[in-house]
Amino acid sequence: MPTFLSATNLADLTGTSLATAQRWGESGVYPYHKNEKGKAGFYMEELTDVEPVRMMLDTKWDEEFHVASLRDYTSVELFAGAGGLALGMHLAGFRHVLLNEMDAMACQTLRRNHPEWNVLEGDIHQVDFTPLRGMVDFLSGGFPCQAFSYAGKKGGLNDTRGTLFFEMARAVKEIQPKVFMGENVKGLLSHDDGRTLEIIRNAIAELGYTLVEPRVLKAIMYQVPQKRERLILIAIRNDIYKKGVRFKWPEPYRRVMTLRDAFYRGELFDDDVPESAGQQYPAKKARVMAMVPEGGDWRDLPIKEQQEYMGGSFYLGGGKTGMARRLSMDEPSLTLTCAPAQKQTERCHPIETRPLTVREYARIQTFPDNWQFEGNMADQYKQIGNAVPVNLAFAIGRSLIRLFNDIDAQEPEETQYAEAIKTAHNMLPPRLFELDMFDMHELYPRETAIINNPFVKKKHIDNSKLDDSKNVLVCLVPDKYIVPYTTQNAKAYFTGKKFPSTVKLNKLYYFMPYTKGKGIRDLYLIEVARVGTKHEFVEEADENDFRLVFEIKFVTQLFEDYKPIKLMIWRTFTDTNLRAIMAM
Repeated sequence: MPTFLSATNLADLTGTSLATAQRWGESGVYPYHKNEKGKAGFYMEELTDVEPVRMMLDTKWDEEFHVASLRDYTSVELFAGAGGLALGMHLAGFRHVLLNEMDAMACQTLRRNHPEWNVLEGDIHQVDFTPLRGMVDFLSGGFPCQAFSYAGKKGGLNDTRGTLFFEMARAVKEIQPKVFMGENVKGLLSHDDGRTLEIIRNAIAELGYTLVEPRVLKAIMYQVPQKRERLILIAIRNDIYKKGVRFKWPEPYRRVMTLRDAFYRGELFDDDVPESAGQQYPAKKARVMAMVPEGGDWRDLPIKEQQEYMGGSFYLGGGKTGMARRLSMDEPSLTLTCAPAQKQTERCHPIETRPLTVREYARIQTFPDNWQFEGNMADQYKQIGNAVPVNLAFAIGRSLIRLFNDIDAQEPEETQYAEAIKTAHNMLPPRLFELDMFDMHELYPRETAIINNPFVKKKHIDNSKLDDSKNVLVCLVPDKYIVPYTTQNAKAYFTGKKFPSTVKLNKLYYFMPYTKGKGIRDLYLIEVARVGTKHEFVEEADENDFRLVFEIKFVTQLFEDYKPIKLMIWRTFTDTNLRAIMAM
C-alpha cells in the first residue's frame, strides 16, 4: 500500500510553502491524490526525485537501529534540561559520567528518572571540568545562543566570551573529548548574516577540532511527531580526524509520524496516551476555540469573532497562524513551546477544546510514559517544551556510536568508565536530604525535638569561642517576617513545607538569616529543631500546616555590613560551615 504524504508535510520536508506544495499537485508536477478521509496529498513512492522523500524511501533506518557500542563510551552533557538529549544518547549507548544543569526542577527530573546519573546542579560558569581531562569520549549540549561579539579580527574563541557557547568551549578545552556536539535553533545559521556561525567555526578550529559541515535536522524525518528543526554541530578532535574517520549523518525514518501516532497505540507507543494534568481554557477562550476546526486557526472564525479575539492584531499584516490554532490529528504537531496556551503560539488539542496535557506534550517530544517530570505544571510544560526530542537525539546518538566504533577500530583506546564516574561524583556537592514536613510529623510529635543541641549554654554564650568547623544553615527570610532578624531579636525560624538540606539535622549547629537583596550578617545558635506549625507564628495559618521549626539564639554580628552570597539549594537555603562563612 502506498504511503500517503499530505501537502503540508511535503512542504515541511522540502522547506517550501504549503501553497507551493499544493500547486505542485494541482498543476500535475506530481500526481495528486485524496486519502480515505478526502484529504489531498501525494504518495511518497511517486516523489522519488524529491530528495528528502527519496531518502526516507531508501532509508537504512532499521540497519542503523541495531548499531551497538563496542564498549562504554563516556560522555558529559551540559545544559541538560529535563533530559531529552541525555536520554536519547543514553539509549544509543553513551554512559553519562556528568550532567550539568542550572534549573532546579529539571535537575530533580533527571535525578528522579536516572538516580545513578551524576547531576551537577548549578551555574556552568562555576564548574571546573579539568578533573575529567582525558576521561571522557564525548561531550554534548544545547547551548543557549546569546549575542556574539564580532570585534575581533579572526572571530575566534575570544569573541564568544560572555556567551554560554564560550563556557561549552571551555569545558571542551578542559576535558579534551574525542568528539563534541552542540545543538541550537536553526536560526543560528543565518544569525547576524552568518557572522555568529563563523565565529563559532573559528572558535572550534582554535580548540583543535574539525567541524563537520553543520546540518539542520528536521525532527519529522526521525520518528518524531513534531515539526521541530535543530541545527547540529559536530566536531572531531584534529588528531583523530587526521586518521581518516568521518561522521555520517543519521538515516531518516520511513514516514512522517502524526499526533495520531503520538496519542494512540501503534509504532511509537504500546498504549494510548495516559491521563495527566493539563491547563484549561477560561470560559471565554474555550467558547472561541470551540469554533476552530481541526487544523484551523483564527481565520476560520466568523469575522466578528476574529475581530474580537485578535484585537489590534486583526488589522496588522502577516498570517499570524499561531493564534487560535488547533492542531490536526493526522499531521505532526507544530513545534512545542514552553506553554501550550499562549495566544501567539496556541497548541489546542485536535478534537477536544483544551490545551495539550503534560503527557501529550511529553509524547510529542517522544519521552517514554515512565519519564516523570518534577515541579508544578508550568515547570513541567517548560521542561518538555525546551527539550530535544528523544527520538531525534537517539538517531543522532546511534550515528555517533558508529563514529566512535570507527575511531576505536583505528586505534583502540579504553577510557576508564568507573574512574570517570568516581571523579565526576567527587565534583558534585553533598547529597541532598529532603524532608517532607507531613511525614516528619508522623515520626516526631509536635513536642519532640529532632535536634537538641547539647553544646548550648542557654544563659551565656562566649562569642570568643566560635567553632569554625561547625555547620551553618543559611536561610532566606521573607520580607514580611524580617523585622525580628534585622533587630537581632529572632527566637525561631520556620521552614517551607519541604526542607532540603545537604547536612543531616543532627549535624546543624549555627543559623544565619538571609535578607533578600542584601545577604547575611548575623549568627545565631540552633538550640532545638522540631516539627511545629506555621500557625505558631502566623495566627491565620492552618493549625495542620506542619513546618520544621528552629529555635535559635543570637550569638554575634559576624560582619559590619551585609555580605551577599548565593543561595544554592532551591534558591532558598545554603549549607556550609562557619570557616567558609568567615572567609567571605
